Amino acid sequence: MKTNITTSAARVTMLVLAATLVACSGLLDVKNPNNVNANDLDNPAAAASIANGALSAVARAWGRVLTDYATVTDELTWIGSRDGFRELDVGFLTNPTNEFLDADFPYVGEARWLSDLAIAKLEGFRTAGTLKVADDLARSYLYGALAYAMIGDMFNNFPIASDRQEAAPPLGSANMAQVYDTAIAYATRGLALAQGTNLRAALTATRARARWSKVVWSKLHPVGPGVPAGGPWVNDGAVNTDAAAALGLAGTTDWKYRLAYSSSTVDNNIGAWVNSRQEMRVGNAYVNRAVTPVDTLRDPITNAKDPEVVRALVEFKGNAATQFYASLTVVSARELYLILAEAALAAGDTLLNTGQFVTNINAVRALNSLTAYDVTNAAHPRPAAMLKYERKSSLLFHGRRLHDLYRYQERADMWQTAVPMAEAVQRPGILFPITLVELLANPYCVSSVAACQ
Repeated sequence: MKTNITTSAARVTMLVLAATLVACSGLLDVKNPNNVNANDLDNPAAAASIANGALSAVARAWGRVLTDYATVTDELTWIGSRDGFRELDVGFLTNPTNEFLDADFPYVGEARWLSDLAIAKLEGFRTAGTLKVADDLARSYLYGALAYAMIGDMFNNFPIASDRQEAAPPLGSANMAQVYDTAIAYATRGLALAQGTNLRAALTATRARARWSKVVWSKLHPVGPGVPAGGPWVNDGAVNTDAAAALGLAGTTDWKYRLAYSSSTVDNNIGAWVNSRQEMRVGNAYVNRAVTPVDTLRDPITNAKDPEVVRALVEFKGNAATQFYASLTVVSARELYLILAEAALAAGDTLLNTGQFVTNINAVRALNSLTAYDVTNAAHPRPAAMLKYERKSSLLFHGRRLHDLYRYQERADMWQTAVPMAEAVQRPGILFPITLVELLANPYCVSSVAACQ
């Protein structure tokens, strides 16, 4: 049997034919993307289109698996009729027959495979001296880094080495941190090639995030109850260096590296399920429907509606023409500041307003002209609570919330605590499984079910 990670040459060709997604930073603003046939993949003139196909695959996969991830957390709440989403909402993550996980799994594998294909093809052009634009290869490395980090952030296990027509055994749940090593290596190789400042910022920020995620992974694995190993906070020298460097490249604006969607490229699956189908809605942790008028998350210092949450929700909802196409932020200046604030918190640098914790928290707050945080003011939240709040408000729909709930030893509001108790409650750190579509198609899973758990 062949692996179901990527099903056919026709599917690969379809992805390469996908029109270019335009990142909001402008670094991928291609006005006339080229369509190519499968036979043209060895043509150096197709380099930009090959990279664009990888981007389309990564963006589509991210919009799909983020729907599942956010539903597990308190960011989304199930209100519809599909029991697969209810299962996720109450904290059961590992059912390989869950219809939505099973439908989304191949797209994640496809994103990984096509990113690796783009890298291999463009590296071949570079070796032959026929690659005209180095940034096409650099951004292929970026998309590969995003794909591998996505797998680490979302899955307990994955057949990472499967090729289009050749199956490979899963990496193994104990070895999943290795996907972050690949993401880090890809971002590093991309940086060695990248010319544009925006692309360099995205690569550096992505490397910071992959390094940060690897540390979080080590705190939550093996999965199960108990305090995260070494406590919940991350303070890692390489992470901090990359975060600061990325901020320097991004400048002082509210920088975001985003995946953009449109009617002429690929749609955003999370927008379709929430805005159009209304299978889920934004959770009560962000939008309180128990009061009239409906209220949103309020800033703990000003008690005003959190402006970043309001902005993100308005943008996400859009209108009839845009509800399927909201951009999704992959990494941002806000997250980089919060990474540095967390490192300072872990180091105990919170006592003075000149400390790095306060400096970085207030850098985030200044982006919305909010009242500065004053650690000496007893009316202001204590540092740990302030960091938790800023991550909750600033990283909505960034694919970070579940890991934060786990490491803070907190629970989403809908997680089932009665018998049977939710897996997310029983086994903090648990993520999504290899699903049925792969279990039935991958011969390594057919021969050893245990290897694919």
